[in-house]
Amino acid sequence: MSNLKRILAGVCWAILLSNPLLSSEPTISLTPPSHAEVRGFTERMDQLQQRLDRLEAENGQLKQSLFESQTRLNHEVTPANAEMWTADTACPPECQCPNCAPAQDGKGDWKTGWNHGIEWVSPDKAFKVHIGGRTQFDSVWYQAEAGALSGASGSGSQDGVGFRRARLRADGTMYESIDYVVEFDFVNTVNANQGLAIDPGAGVSAPTNENSVINVTAPTDLWFRFKDIPIVGNIQVGNIKEPIGFEHLTSSRYLNFLERSFNQDLFTGAFNNGFTPGILAHNTYAEQRGTWAIGLFRNTANIFAFDVGDGEGAVTGRVTYLPLLDEECHQLIHIGLSGSSRDPDQNRVRYRTRDMRQGGNGSLATVFADTGFFAASQAYFAGAELVGVNGPLSFQAEWIGSWNPNAVSQSGTASAATGTPLGTVYVQNFYTEVHYFLTGETREYEKKSGAFGRVIPLRNARWKGGCFEPGAWQVAFRYDHADLNDHGVFGGTLNSYTFGVNWFLNPNMKVQANYALTERDRASNQTLPIGTPAADGLIHGFGLRVAHDF
Repeated sequence: MSNLKRILAGVCWAILLSNPLLSSEPTISLTPPSHAEVRGFTERMDQLQQRLDRLEAENGQLKQSLFESQTRLNHEVTPANAEMWTADTACPPECQCPNCAPAQDGKGDWKTGWNHGIEWVSPDKAFKVHIGGRTQFDSVWYQAEAGALSGASGSGSQDGVGFRRARLRADGTMYESIDYVVEFDFVNTVNANQGLAIDPGAGVSAPTNENSVINVTAPTDLWFRFKDIPIVGNIQVGNIKEPIGFEHLTSSRYLNFLERSFNQDLFTGAFNNGFTPGILAHNTYAEQRGTWAIGLFRNTANIFAFDVGDGEGAVTGRVTYLPLLDEECHQLIHIGLSGSSRDPDQNRVRYRTRDMRQGGNGSLATVFADTGFFAASQAYFAGAELVGVNGPLSFQAEWIGSWNPNAVSQSGTASAATGTPLGTVYVQNFYTEVHYFLTGETREYEKKSGAFGRVIPLRNARWKGGCFEPGAWQVAFRYDHADLNDHGVFGGTLNSYTFGVNWFLNPNMKVQANYALTERDRASNQTLPIGTPAADGLIHGFGLRVAHDF
């Protein structure tokens, strides 16, 4: 093209210099040009037009030849010429994407920043690394009426102090299309004397107490997610939260109370911290107003992300939608449905629940209601969610029920006799809660997960220069109801009322205070052995937490 420009410039200069009207030589003649002169000028213009036509034709031929050469090379890449394909050349022949881009390698000077935690990002933004963690330090005090905790395992009404959670994690993105999380919790408790007997002849096991319980490290979130998969959207593999329950899928960093409702202990996190190994497909729809997810998991009953046994699988799915969404006015309504079909681990099931943990020691926490183990051919879960936000006011309500067909009582089942056919045993729990920010904040909603996110105070708490900034203050109330009595299984019923105050000092730190009043009713039947304590009454619990995450 540069040669063509030079040719055209030369032609224009030739016209200018050959035109007598534009000649630099002065003239005083105003005589019109003769016919011969006009004819000569016209002939020169025709010649110039012909030259331009030839040049344009030649240029088109050159473009076509260049295109054919590139096409031929694209289909004839060999090891000898493969090095031609660099970041500055055309796409390699195997790439058929309309907007093909060279592979990104993250080279260059990475940027370091703070995104509610320290984060490193590559210049091409194809790589990201975040190092973080969380700590939750709890103190819990209990007081119960006489007999209210009769038969309850754990430490009864004893007080406790300790770390509820202490986790470290690394998460981020690599090569733009793969997300990952590696997180471990360091305060999972197990009974070191489990299986030991202090009186083998009598079948008496060693007790669980603060001298026998130890902390072990266990994985929580430990997975890879492959993004932008056609049709499906995202594929997640590893130790994952199953897609069931709004509060279950809300991170423990963002909970409204010290503990989730009874749903967590009964259904969504029983015996495995709420994480199970499996594979999950998920995505959003309707311009991120809805989510869907379905996965295949191992129905584990341990905290270490493994399972051994035939079957013992679970298929779990969830769908959500926002029929109302006004982001400017901070208003939304969320509805959700979920379900799960589960092959019981070791061919048995157990439903039990605790309340506030005494210092986070799960093995020592008082069990308020418990069916004990019973055999069942399958377990089916169903759940419903309703959540709303209107500025500083928010509410959420959930129900989960479980059907267990072909149930048979076992040793330890809270029923009359071992080996008794029980039919289909049904247990359930539901809760409703409401929260209000006294300082004007609103709950953040994460569209991609269909759950609540981080609270961002309008003003971070601080004392400086005689001025006090309050942070964010929230009050909350929850009613929780569990019913574990059905078809000869008497796990008990619970009605719990929890009042909470949350002080968010900044986006990364908060102080929580909870008072819980729980009404326990375990033996409203005539089949328990004579002399069994009634196990009815009120249980008072008060808990404090200082939480930090980064």
